[in-house]
Amino acid sequence: MQGKPRTRSSGHQSRQLSTKVSQTSCADLPYEPLAEGQIRLLKFTDDDRSDGETLQFELFHAKLSQRPDYVALSYSWGQDAAHGRVSILVSNQRYEVSQNLADALRKLKSNNISTVWVDAICINQRDTIEKGREIVRMFAIYRMAKLVVIWLGADTVPEEDIRELQRATSDLEKPVNKQHRKGNLDSNLEALERLVSQRYWHRVWIIQEVAAAKRAQIFWGSYIFDFRKLEILLLEKYRSNDRDEDPPGLAQKVVSVRAACRAQQKPRLMDILAMTSMSETSVLRDKVYGLLGLASDWADFVQEPNYSQAVSENELCLEMTSNHINWYNSADIIFLRSVDPQQTELPSWCPDYFHFRPHQFDRNLIPYICGRDVNLGWERRRVFGQESPNMNEVIPDTFQVTGNILRLKGRCIGRISALGALVDEDTPASRFSGRFSKLDITDPDIGRTFRRLLLICHNQTFGIQPSSAFFSLLFSLPDHVFQDRGCLQVKQWLERHKDLLARFEVQLSPSSDEYAFISRRAGRAGGGGGGLSAASKVLPEWREFFSLSEDNTISRRGEHPIYSMLQSISSILDEHLRLMFIQDQALLGWAHRDAELEDTVWHLEGCTLQAVLRKSTQLSQEHGEDIYKLVGHAYVDPVLASGRWMAKETRSRAVNLC
Repeated sequence: MQGKPRTRSSGHQSRQLSTKVSQTSCADLPYEPLAEGQIRLLKFTDDDRSDGETLQFELFHAKLSQRPDYVALSYSWGQDAAHGRVSILVSNQRYEVSQNLADALRKLKSNNISTVWVDAICINQRDTIEKGREIVRMFAIYRMAKLVVIWLGADTVPEEDIRELQRATSDLEKPVNKQHRKGNLDSNLEALERLVSQRYWHRVWIIQEVAAAKRAQIFWGSYIFDFRKLEILLLEKYRSNDRDEDPPGLAQKVVSVRAACRAQQKPRLMDILAMTSMSETSVLRDKVYGLLGLASDWADFVQEPNYSQAVSENELCLEMTSNHINWYNSADIIFLRSVDPQQTELPSWCPDYFHFRPHQFDRNLIPYICGRDVNLGWERRRVFGQESPNMNEVIPDTFQVTGNILRLKGRCIGRISALGALVDEDTPASRFSGRFSKLDITDPDIGRTFRRLLLICHNQTFGIQPSSAFFSLLFSLPDHVFQDRGCLQVKQWLERHKDLLARFEVQLSPSSDEYAFISRRAGRAGGGGGGLSAASKVLPEWREFFSLSEDNTISRRGEHPIYSMLQSISSILDEHLRLMFIQDQALLGWAHRDAELEDTVWHLEGCTLQAVLRKSTQLSQEHGEDIYKLVGHAYVDPVLASGRWMAKETRSRAVNLC
């Protein structure tokens, strides 16, 4: 539910806390201040003076720690804004609510529910202090309810839809074979799609409400069924579909968050912001405040929800980033900077939490910055760097935020003098600055560095093999091998970088005919897909590494060992990074896709990844000192993800980011 004034234990329901102020005449309700630990509840009442049509309630206080008996309502505020208002009686005082809320309350009463918690009424919408306090209790309020009612609306639901959904869940709970289950699910897919496409699922606030519920029921028109049945259907649907082609919808994400919370694995704030980027709210700040109850680390960003119009969203973003940096003494969060072209007012180092939609190629950064190296090979990257920082190290507090400028210490690694191309770039040629010269290269086998960079996501370093053998092996593979493994972009990337590699005397040339890979073998029974023949040969240098004998080039899993290498290379290319050469220290690495020639690469204090910076001539002139814009992250061989870099007074300088 969006825009609703929710208040969960972590910021779950600011939902309409602010919007409802203008929609409802809350000032006339007889609100008494809440004592510590209290909440307000609504009790249905019958009065002889009633006309029989007007809903009547008594508003009273209860101590949450005493586990009062109540039902919490989860509904969408915004979906019925155009349907007019309905008058109800609250403690003998007339009060207007939305038509959707009135319909939900009537349905609850008809089902003999006597006491309810409804954010629009049980929170004093005029009291901004109370609203901010209740928002961070919202998760607890929904968690303590004996039941959470999910109200999808009073619209008439086709009876056939309900019957088919009930039949499907009944079948899925039986111990039948998977093929039979899939058939049942397919036959009921349209009914399921209609259910999960209801506007309710699009609202930010409902995520927290559903996730917190110990027990939940869905009220859809005149039908009622347990939320558990929907969880079963969505789980089976998710298992049955291709996850890459059919990403989970909003309802599926709600189910996933609920499962994580029940397993005591609450997500980090940046995780949940990325997951809910397509959810809606009528109050912009609820995009963050409506999720606080779900986040395990929300207090590291937000001291308390702030709806004051005297403070802008941009100022709140700066405050949240500053809070996070100073709490963790880590500046990695800057790499999740805003990428929204409309948000030009935010500095280049500050994430836009209220419009957080990370670029698809930056999504690997989110779990990394959240402290979970769950992506393929991210934890392996430390193998190339220095030792990890000591857990007891004390990092100097040298971060300063003044206005839009973040001041921290750093050391310039060097200037980019060569850049590779992206696979899907219109201009595929690599670029070289006038400063480029291979005479500065002292590595006797520069190809070994290129190999490390390509295999950065692989669990082996291939350090004992000549680079010539590695590139010969790759380039000798026929196109169908790349295509069959879904790694055709690797072959395309190699073709595009022939010129760049040749500048470093790394030649892409096929291996000898004796060790050429022969045509694909027949597909496996019951399915397509080819591969390398079991008789395919491997260069002698690779046999010992792969633990292969003369007659065995296929692993126990039926896969040629080259497959994992192709998938590893494809993984790093998926991040849309560019090969780069830093002339100053003759270093190679990967640069952010937006990097340009003459950009500089830095170690920044508190960052585990290197940063690509671009000097702003205009801002530098205005401030009388060097001011840089953050372009993005980089990986520099051989210091990849080597732990937080700490400035040394003799080797560092102040860096101003804006």
